[in-house]
Amino acid sequence: MTGNRRRRKPSDDASPGGGLQGAGPGAADQQRPLLDQAFDGDSLYALRAAVAAHGLQAGLAEGRVGDLVLAVHELAANAVCHGAGRGRLRMWYAGGTLRCEVTDDGAPHAAGPDSEATAASGSVRWNIEPGHGLWMVRQIADQTSLRDSPSGTMATVSFTLGPPGERPPFHLDQRFRDGCTLLSVTGQLDLGSARQLARAVDDLAGGAGAVRLVLDLSGLTGWDSSGLAALVTAQQRLSGRPGARMIVAGLPGHLGQRLRDAGLSGRFTLAETVDGALRMLAPPP
Repeated sequence: MTGNRRRRKPSDDASPGGGLQGAGPGAADQQRPLLDQAFDGDSLYALRAAVAAHGLQAGLAEGRVGDLVLAVHELAANAVCHGAGRGRLRMWYAGGTLRCEVTDDGAPHAAGPDSEATAASGSVRWNIEPGHGLWMVRQIADQTSLRDSPSGTMATVSFTLGPPGERPPFHLDQRFRDGCTLLSVTGQLDLGSARQLARAVDDLAGGAGAVRLVLDLSGLTGWDSSGLAALVTAQQRLSGRPGARMIVAGLPGHLGQRLRDAGLSGRFTLAETVDGALRMLAPPP
């Protein structure tokens, strides 16, 4: 951030771009912020309420709105606790995503590169270790960037907006093929549907014989933090059973990227197609 901008207090009115916009980004929405709001330790509640309202208005699924609020809160709390005690949130549409930028109002210090390189150099003051807020933000946001700026630390998170129109309903279909259980997931994997997936995997894990499961996610439209946790738990549940294997097949590209960004892709055995997964599970000749 450059220039001699007046430092605004959290009680200041938001900028003209801070009001709720219509659902879906127009050309003007790509340029002006949907929300531009200062905060400090006493105004985090108001910040969370504003983020939730704008997330819903933008068309995020309910579970992803919760993830968005959690991510922004953790970033803002870091700015309060480890920065200058205050900061600013800006939210805008950017190429099919809802992007949020949180900056603390700290004193200028040496700028560093984005994300991993900056974190490795130790120049970013916010804690990114597992179990801390920034580590969790990286698990739930679609994209995360962290860097030093001339005015302090700047964190940016992006949440992908789904296509307009009705989302396909969640559906879980189980069948058997080539000696394997094929479990196909369609729709959004969120708090409610994640429970259905967990019950199905628990039933399989509790049955007799070695479980060979192909989890077909080619029809999955997205997940929230609860859905991602259900996938990780399913893998752990079967990994703890002797002779059991689970292969995730057909994961859409944007969700595969989310797994990689969260550092979780190594937890799963992935196959591009169901046929490929079945070949991987086939007994040796």
